[in-house]
Amino acid sequence: MKRIPRRALWIAGFCIGVPCSVTADDITVFAASSLRDALGTVAAEYEAETDVTVTLVFAASSAIARQVAQGAPADVVLLADQAWGHWLIDEGIVQKVDPFASNRLVMVARDQIQVDRQNLAQIIGDNLVAMAQVDAVPAGRYARAGLVSLGVWDRIEQQVVQAANVRAALRFVQRGEVRFGVGYASDLVALPDLVEIYAFAPDTHEMILYSGAHLTQQGNDFMIYLQSVTAQDILGDWGFAPLPDLP
Repeated sequence: MKRIPRRALWIAGFCIGVPCSVTADDITVFAASSLRDALGTVAAEYEAETDVTVTLVFAASSAIARQVAQGAPADVVLLADQAWGHWLIDEGIVQKVDPFASNRLVMVARDQIQVDRQNLAQIIGDNLVAMAQVDAVPAGRYARAGLVSLGVWDRIEQQVVQAANVRAALRFVQRGEVRFGVGYASDLVALPDLVEIYAFAPDTHEMILYSGAHLTQQGNDFMIYLQSVTAQDILGDWGFAPLPDLP
């Protein structure tokens, strides 16, 4: 009996839940949830310029990295850090990952509050704080590291509400179910009813570097486009920061 490639099995399963009329030129991009709005705009511009259809699949970086490693039909994988990209390299799935954007880590609420480093723990008080999963999702890891650096984590750890991804975490705040949340500055563009009440200094956590990799030649073309002026301007409009000078 002929063995069916794992990628082909993934495509069959993927098309059950997503309309599929895939051609050789179409591409599928697996991306971190925090890229949802910006990448939708980038993909629309790419389609207009190339006549290539782009299918976008969003989840936490940890989830999409594992799915790609298991044979998910991705041409491109875009992650909210470099660590999961390096994990894919170690697994032999991709040869390299390239950074393409940065971001800022912020605490958010539905109303403006005066917060500084000295009164952060006091302001949080007994309120719940939403963030992405702290052991796996980049936004959650950044958030825990920032709060540890500020000496607040041990005080509030039991008040943390963890979600599958950063956008899901901030939805808790948006709906009024949780008072505070920790996420990215770019999330505030997509969720304008939330406000930034505290900005974490860059030295309180690992540098936020969004990175991506291609798995096919069509995916490589998209990765090149992601570094273009057009795509970078779109990312900037959605609150992402340009790449810092890297060593």
